[in-house]
Amino acid sequence: MSLRERLGHATAGFGQNLVYNFMALFLLVYLYEDLGLSSRGIALLTVVLTIVRIWDAVNDILIGLLVDRTRTRWGTFRPYPLVTAIPIAVLTTLLFAIPEPADLSGETRTIVLIAVAYLIWDVFYTASDVPYWSLTSVMTSDETERTRLVAWARTAANIALALMTLTGPQLAKAFGWTATALAVCVIGMGLFTLAFFATTERVKHNPEPIPVRQALRHLAANRPLHRVLASTVLGFGSTIFQVGGAVLAVVVFGDIAHFTTLGAAMIGGMILGLLLSPALMRRWSRRQSLIASNVGAALAYGILFLLGHGSVLVVAVGLFVVGVTLGVTLVASTAMIGDTADDTELRTGERTDGSCFAGLTFTAKLNTALATMVFGFAVAASGYESGAPVTEGMRTLIWGACTVVPAASALLAIVPLLRYAVDERTLPARLAQSRAARTARPSLSTPHPGAARE
Repeated sequence: MSLRERLGHATAGFGQNLVYNFMALFLLVYLYEDLGLSSRGIALLTVVLTIVRIWDAVNDILIGLLVDRTRTRWGTFRPYPLVTAIPIAVLTTLLFAIPEPADLSGETRTIVLIAVAYLIWDVFYTASDVPYWSLTSVMTSDETERTRLVAWARTAANIALALMTLTGPQLAKAFGWTATALAVCVIGMGLFTLAFFATTERVKHNPEPIPVRQALRHLAANRPLHRVLASTVLGFGSTIFQVGGAVLAVVVFGDIAHFTTLGAAMIGGMILGLLLSPALMRRWSRRQSLIASNVGAALAYGILFLLGHGSVLVVAVGLFVVGVTLGVTLVASTAMIGDTADDTELRTGERTDGSCFAGLTFTAKLNTALATMVFGFAVAASGYESGAPVTEGMRTLIWGACTVVPAASALLAIVPLLRYAVDERTLPARLAQSRAARTARPSLSTPHPGAARE
């Protein structure tokens, strides 16, 4: 795989994540502050967005099945980034152009409008995200190359996160949320189309898509995938700072400008963790690396809770350490999902990359839903609303939601990994042997002998 191809795939991820992180970082602060929602409105919005995100997480599996059944002259996954770019750009801009409600009844209508627009946006985003990450398992079958490809893509995504964290609030203050969203979308989605123009699918699917019932059966039998996804969901607490960091900066530290400092610290740590991951995973297995990163995250969050929020500098240092663990987690978990797709092919003779990587977006959406629910209820329970005086009780409750919950969830995330049993060291050789044996048979669609053991 050429350097140009790796750079093209990573640059596409950078563009996609400009848009995604603009949404993830600033949608709540825009809705809470610029729309002037009451505490009742914040609670209602939290419930509605949680329901929408949970449904959309389930919907990701359906999109994964659709993607796996796609056959075009350009490949299975490459066309999707091209056809979803414009709808994502339009819907993102519209979500940051919602008018302020005039009264409480108007507030309810506005929240319904937000929910509908967000649901449509998320369907298109999932139809772009599942194919993008699925490409990492079909651009190359070499495990070292695949780890490097994932690390580059995750690093590019976090550079986009850093750029949005550092410049988003300033751009919004200077030009407004709507104009900033439009500019971010034009640039980001333009770059995202490189996932079509700059990549090649080398690991081929069967010429004919497998039946949906059979694909669902393979998905249900993929125990290693279930364990990786369960670990990711249980570790949802790491997403709380992402969805509520801007609000945390306003309530706990008194100024959204502190979000730039805190966010930059976490992102800097994440980039370091991403860069260290390939070397770490040459010494340890991906499973061992993922367990270690969760232990480290739990310790860092626990120490942050004990130290409190009195010093922005101390909190920034703690978030930098958290970021390092998150960088390792991102690379290890993404690569392990690719391994589970390979393991499915080894057992069944058929590839289900789209369905497996739909699990990645499924857990990301579910984590965002859970994090939004925990953080939103903490904000509502504290009594905070736009313009209200901030009390120490509000700060304490919101600080606890951002530290205690992530620490506990990181420890829980270790449990499913204890029985994860895919050996990525021997997987490439065994898979090569299996492919050679299938090639010698008359039909590529003939079930692999291992399928009978399901």
